[in-house]
Amino acid sequence: MSIQLKQINCFYGEEQALHNINLTGETMVLLGPSGAGKSSLLRVFNLLEMPRSGQLNIVGYHFDFSRQTKKMKSER
Repeated sequence: MSIQLKQINCFYGEEQALHNINLTGETMVLLGPSGAGKSSLLRVFNLLEMPRSGQLNIVGYHFDFSRQTKKMKSER
């Protein structure tokens, strides 16, 4: 199972939680201090949080948040 994140940016109001995140791999460990964005990143993986920009590829599904209008663009 492959996971790829490209240029993910996520905001809560005006506060930016994720800044241009780029990750590629099959097994990952998220480690960091409180407030570093670990939970926000997991919420993006699960599509519980929609980033303002970037791309997510997970298990053959491609989500492009840069072309987001009112609906998220999903391709397989």
